[in-house]
Amino acid sequence: MDLRTLGRNISYIRKMQNLTQENVAFDLDISKTSYAKIERGESNISFLRLVQIADYFHVDTTELVKEN
Repeated sequence: MDLRTLGRNISYIRKMQNLTQENVAFDLDISKTSYAKIERGESNISFLRLVQIADYFHVDTTELVKEN
């Protein structure tokens, strides 16, 4: 899994749902800085966090990791 692709996909889905990084970070109970690093592809995330993010956005995990 390419972290930059993952981050771009998460960012795209977040923006399509008209949410801010701050909103998502708060709802996921992580810092805004940590969440921003995920979207920039600078942070390796656990599978559990990946599932949590997918559930939050109501998408399948494959939507987060797929190459465009």
